[in-house]
Amino acid sequence: MGRTVIRNGTVVTNGLAGTLRADVAIEGRHIAEIGTVASRGGDVEVDATGCWVTPGLVQTHVHLCQTLFRGLAEDLDVMAWLDQWIWPLEQLHTAETTAASARWGVAQLLLSGTTTVNTMETALHTDAVFEAAADLGVRAFIGKALMDRQEPGTALWGEDTAAAWHDLDRVVAGWHGAADGRLHATVAPRAPSAATDELWSRALDLARRLDLVVHTHVNENRGQASRVADANAARDVQYLHELGALGPMSVLAHCVWLFEEERKTVASTGTSVAHCPSANLKLGSGIAMVPEMIEAGINVSIGTDGAACNNGLDGFEELRMAALVHRPRRGAGTISAARALHMGTMGGARALGLRDQVGMLAVGRIADVVVVATPESADPADPAEFTRAATHLVFGGSDRRVDSVLVNGRLVVSHGELVHGSRTRIEADALAARAQLIKAHGAAA
Repeated sequence: MGRTVIRNGTVVTNGLAGTLRADVAIEGRHIAEIGTVASRGGDVEVDATGCWVTPGLVQTHVHLCQTLFRGLAEDLDVMAWLDQWIWPLEQLHTAETTAASARWGVAQLLLSGTTTVNTMETALHTDAVFEAAADLGVRAFIGKALMDRQEPGTALWGEDTAAAWHDLDRVVAGWHGAADGRLHATVAPRAPSAATDELWSRALDLARRLDLVVHTHVNENRGQASRVADANAARDVQYLHELGALGPMSVLAHCVWLFEEERKTVASTGTSVAHCPSANLKLGSGIAMVPEMIEAGINVSIGTDGAACNNGLDGFEELRMAALVHRPRRGAGTISAARALHMGTMGGARALGLRDQVGMLAVGRIADVVVVATPESADPADPAEFTRAATHLVFGGSDRRVDSVLVNGRLVVSHGELVHGSRTRIEADALAARAQLIKAHGAAA
């Protein structure tokens, strides 16, 4: 790999720090210089005049297999949403429709500035998701959904224990560390109650041996949380703690209905929470008590969840929601734009064990970088705008435009277009696959 120079941008080093006008030089996968480097050119040059140069966003809870389901399951709570649409559609997925869904999702993530994503897929066809991530250039943590037990209150039931374990073992052996280290396999039981103790135990042993991320849903819906507690004789957090599933490499999605003692347990174990405010609002699940989580010392990160319940994958839009949704209850300054941006960069990096590698721009860090055109209201020549970068990035709305994206030091988006794929072709393939699934769903109903 050669040398890339991003010239004349306003560099936002991380969500909580300041900015500086500078060039960024990248050697291979890593940032080599931040400063005036115009005296030495690059093999690739990116003009960032009038733009912010920011760390790539890190999303910690997404379902790429659900990208095709956007707009199909509306005005339902999470339980009806799962039973009537999501689980039946996931069961109808083929390797080809899963690939189309994942490629469409990865394209949307990259084009809107997410460079690292932690995904939970369905029980089958996980290879198709890895292939999409490998081809398009995103950094991805991908988990096969482990499901060998029926979750209380749902029809979700995946595989028998032996089949689930065999497939997980195969996926990890084949994909973990692939694509020059961009791809990571994870251990992803769909929920605490969706996997048997035996499968949890074997999967956690694998995670410890290989230092894998553990990723699951926790207390998303109030009624669901109560039914699961009755079935397991313990609420989610207690059950996971007893299994040994909590820790610095564990990511709990949603956590809308945590008690104070449960927040203390999550904090004391170093476990991270993936906050998905748009999905929680859309499905009527509630609003997670993120300010209290932060006060308790919990690392909170951001996820769009999936296009089936969001209905988009734009991480910047999710940061905006995360910064706004808590204000009526806790005050206008409770989650600032800078705090939200930190959650979407460094918070995500910490959750995935990458806190020393991505999430901020500094010499020696991996070059996951986004170049964002400033809105017309921001004058990049005005030094005062340096202090407003987080505000513009999080609250900029339609004025925000992602121009270029680099992952592992390589351009994957240039001038708003994918480098390693055709947006038009990806969308056409996705719409054809979507039509196929809708037809199959209607026939099965």
